Amino acid sequence: MYTKSNNWLNAKIKAIKKLTKQTWKFTIQFDEDFIFTPGQFITLKVRGVQRNYSIASFSKNRNLIELIIVKVENGKLTTILFRDVEPGENIEIKGPKGNFTMPENTNRDIFFICTGTGLAPFKSILDEIELSGKYPKRIFLIFGTRTKNDLLFYDEMKKMVKSIPNFNYIPVLSRENWEGETGYVHQQYNNIVKNEKLQNPLFYLCGWRNMIVDAKQQLSNLGYDSSNIKLELYG
Repeated sequence: MYTKSNNWLNAKIKAIKKLTKQTWKFTIQFDEDFIFTPGQFITLKVRGVQRNYSIASFSKNRNLIELIIVKVENGKLTTILFRDVEPGENIEIKGPKGNFTMPENTNRDIFFICTGTGLAPFKSILDEIELSGKYPKRIFLIFGTRTKNDLLFYDEMKKMVKSIPNFNYIPVLSRENWEGETGYVHQQYNNIVKNEKLQNPLFYLCGWRNMIVDAKQQLSNLGYDSSNIKLELYG
């Protein structure tokens, strides 16, 4: 059984699935159970190149984890992953790391606000909530992306709305009109904060830096201090 380690652990890529043209899911397999807390990240090393990625899954099968990886133009590691790697490739993992996790007391309203692959740690947390049955008061997942084709795990999220009590899934598209919400994530959490009677809300922000900077400032303007806002920046 693997626990937190500063040493590199041997693993392999078990499967690769194309979620979108630019975003793929990589399933990683360990020889033994890999113990982590949902919301944490790992360092992935492939052919000597390494980068940090949030774990995007939590299941009863503890020797498997999933990573959601977006192709970065001229990125050393993503060039290898998207061009050269096949299932069965031996890799190395270090971790788990990070404190972007749920509090012990979940008897409160929780906001997950994310863009792009910033959905990854929230997918892991939601998987664990669904398995454990330890539900917060309410969960608001506000996921911003450009088009409907960019909505990661859309069907899975819709199913979780039915299986997790008081789970509110709010996908927002910035560059396509559709049946759901359009614009940016900021409009959505502002509307909820101003119109709902919230119970000690805790805000998690994950995704691109500009979104997080803006959201932190807007939440501060709404009266929430840093103790109620947790951040995980990408890029």
